Amino acid sequence: MSTISVLTQGNAAQVLAEIADKFNDLSDPMNEIAAIMEGASEDAFAEERSPVTGEPWPTLSENYLKNNPKRVGGQMLQVSAGGLAASIAADSGKLWAEIGSNKPYAAIHNYGGQPDMAPGPAAIPQREYLGVSTEDESDILAVLESFLLEN
Repeated sequence: MSTISVLTQGNAAQVLAEIADKFNDLSDPMNEIAAIMEGASEDAFAEERSPVTGEPWPTLSENYLKNNPKRVGGQMLQVSAGGLAASIAADSGKLWAEIGSNKPYAAIHNYGGQPDMAPGPAAIPQREYLGVSTEDESDILAVLESFLLEN
């Protein structure tokens, strides 16, 4: 929460109070920012690339494809219609914007397994689908700039 204290009277105090009020509720730009982040995630799934770096996701292992022949030629991380890609949701409020998934396995796919984990999860490579690119960051800054200029 922002706080502005003004030790003056008159027009300047009123203008500063109005400015402070405007910045206590950034719901509109935060909603736009959440949509930008959600779009970056949707693009990551469609292109099978990191939304941050643009690097392609690691391919599915031969062992995985051998054990899951229906996955040959299919899109990664999209085995079912109600799966990970479909679970990505955006939300925002007065001073925040976020995207995420309610799937318990979401983090392991975004961050990958760690060497100290059990062999199954540790074998999952990172396939980053949350994050924003430099271009997305520019779009986010443009949303904020537009809000500042309009208000």
